[in-house]
Amino acid sequence: ARIDRIVERLLLLARAERGSLIELGELEPEQFLEDVLLRWSEVAERSWRLGPVPQGSLRADPDALRIALDALLENAVKYTERGDSVELSARTDDAGLVIEVADSGPGIPLDAANSIFTRSSRTTSSEDRAGLGIGLAIVDAIARAHGGSCSLEPNERGSTFALHLPDYRPADAGEGSLEAWPRPSET
Repeated sequence: ARIDRIVERLLLLARAERGSLIELGELEPEQFLEDVLLRWSEVAERSWRLGPVPQGSLRADPDALRIALDALLENAVKYTERGDSVELSARTDDAGLVIEVADSGPGIPLDAANSIFTRSSRTTSSEDRAGLGIGLAIVDAIARAHGGSCSLEPNERGSTFALHLPDYRPADAGEGSLEAWPRPSET
């Protein structure tokens, strides 16, 4: 099963390099991210949180975007422990929508942040996030296929990975953003 997943990921990277990775459609970020987070909250015992998500419409490939977010959330689970926090949120910037995955794990050294999205990149210390490799290269390929990019922001405790996606249209000015999840009555 592990070899099958590796082969599948290598084939995905090969398709990305040929430019045949995505099929664009419209999706609502708030519903999409809530679905992704709910799926992961059933897989691993973490303190899962859906942060703020602006309402609007994103032109993206939902399957490819789910693969990218799954890779980021898989890393968050891998490098956190039971009870640690993992937050999925989104915000807008001048270029479009930024989807962020933040965790309270050990973090990534600053010197590794520049190369972390290259194929088979690994951090240098076994105490750090050793083992990062093809997953983050796939995240980068999916972001680039959408005309966007990905970035890493090491925090005092943990890391924040961000997907920058340009083809976002905000909802009408009268509409707000999705409330944070879990809602106060659910905690």
